[in-house]
Amino acid sequence: MYYETSYDTSLKPFNHDKNRGKWSSPMDFFYSCIIHGFKVDAILIMPSLIFGDLGIYCLIPYLLVLATCVVPIVFLQSFLGQFSSTGFISVFRISPLFKGIGYVSLAINLTTLTYYSIFGAIPLFFLFHSLRLTIPWSCDGAKKWMKHPEDTLTPCLDPEMHAALMANNISREIKIPSYEFFKNHIQPMDLHTRGHPDYTFSWSLLICTLIIWMIVRKIVTKPMETVSRFIRYSCLTVIGILCLLCLRLAFLPGAFEAIRELFNPPGLNIHYIDVWGTIPFMALAALGPGWGSILTMASFNNFKTNIFNYSWLMCLAQFGIIFGLAIQGLFASSHYLRPDPKMIYHQYMHSQWMEFLLTPSALTFIEFPHFWTILFFGMMILGTLNLMIVQFLSILTSIFDEYEKLRNVKNEVILVMAACFTVVSISFCSNYGITFAELLAKFSAISQMVLNLFLLLVVLWIYGRERFQRDVNFMTGRTYPTWMVNIVRFVAPLFLLLSWAAGLVISLSLGYKTALLVTSICCIVLLPWLFVPGYCIFKLLQTSGMLNVRFKRSIRPTDWYPVDSMYRNQYEETFSRSEISHQLTTTATGTTAE
Repeated sequence: MYYETSYDTSLKPFNHDKNRGKWSSPMDFFYSCIIHGFKVDAILIMPSLIFGDLGIYCLIPYLLVLATCVVPIVFLQSFLGQFSSTGFISVFRISPLFKGIGYVSLAINLTTLTYYSIFGAIPLFFLFHSLRLTIPWSCDGAKKWMKHPEDTLTPCLDPEMHAALMANNISREIKIPSYEFFKNHIQPMDLHTRGHPDYTFSWSLLICTLIIWMIVRKIVTKPMETVSRFIRYSCLTVIGILCLLCLRLAFLPGAFEAIRELFNPPGLNIHYIDVWGTIPFMALAALGPGWGSILTMASFNNFKTNIFNYSWLMCLAQFGIIFGLAIQGLFASSHYLRPDPKMIYHQYMHSQWMEFLLTPSALTFIEFPHFWTILFFGMMILGTLNLMIVQFLSILTSIFDEYEKLRNVKNEVILVMAACFTVVSISFCSNYGITFAELLAKFSAISQMVLNLFLLLVVLWIYGRERFQRDVNFMTGRTYPTWMVNIVRFVAPLFLLLSWAAGLVISLSLGYKTALLVTSICCIVLLPWLFVPGYCIFKLLQTSGMLNVRFKRSIRPTDWYPVDSMYRNQYEETFSRSEISHQLTTTATGTTAE
């Protein structure tokens, strides 16, 4: 395979942005990536799995997917970003014909970021209401806003009264105060199964969405070192609050019984595809809402950072966050939903919103409910803000790396993009918008699996296993074993294909309204992927020669080398001219083949 530069193709050479910045501490890369474990639209479905469907046994396939797919893909993205010091568009200098994949990534990241603010707006909405003297979703507070106060909410029943009703086989609709409070303002639950409900817009969510985007824009305009410190301390704060909440909720009545049922789930079901098909989505949540955030965050590393250890540690830390949130939700609901918690999860609530809608009610039953409620929603807001900042930073960095002229107007670009995101996000402040966000989340996860398949194809098959191992060894001083590479080449694609098929079947079978389904497929599945063949045609037209010659030249690595001049010179000196070729320098004029 040839190695070329843009000088050989008469195209403008890649010009690295020297002012893009670095992490203020090597551990900041770690913090920016483990915050992906707070991918709300994926992790909030886990409590129903571990509580009623598979119990602790769901961790078996989860950890299997984590080891065979997620950790290797995290490592590949980290390698690409750190070696190239660029974002998810310019990184395809490794094989320019496939740069359209970078634009697909950009489209998916832009789409997911527009709706992700709703995951910060909803807890902010609850946080504001939790500042009242009487918490509205407590048993006393609920009586002030309920449409039918005579209907006692199930969690507020006296235990003896509830036992009497159960003994007499008197059925009663289960109502959760925090769920009813949210539904009283906006009704996003089960929109796809309730015919044609009226359109409902929430002005409260609109205000909260504007506040979320104001905070995000304010932070991403700061220097990289400042953003780095914010991510570090806010990530540590989120983890600290999560541990504190889990510890406190573990002492609630029924928590021990809930732990016991993890090993013997009452509704153990191993036959349904939707149960098993959901697990890879949770594992792949480690890669972020869009695609390429880890790659871009790794581009801020020093060239010799040891990404071997980081890849495993990041995935294990993300697993801890996801499992911690699931256990917290389990503890929170166990002590007052004992009649039939599985029915609560699957019949009366949409699983994606359980963490928001179950835990707040549970927190009103313990001492100092205001303190614990504020802590909980503060954690949810901070985690979502972190994730949005990392993704927004990833988008901006990739755009500035690819388009040199925009580097001189960074603040203006950030302002315009933030304004556009804010305007589009307003559409998700309705019942239809929230359901649309749920559907977009599912199809973005499906598209991510295809992007990861392309990543494995480009790096390990087209660029080549040997060159990949050689570059990893040069960058880290450690060898990536061939047997591990072969697992990633052959086993990981199989898991991704199976997960992709299961996810597609599940998403299409949930009964969403046709208009929402078609729109989401166009936004995530069809239109963005036109970039791949489109850019292939564009690149072939740019290249000279016969079609087969153009194709071969278009898949060759072009300007693929460390951007730091010291490491670039070492890279040339370490390997022979027949392997790296003169094109790594701008002074030579010939061409050398392997």
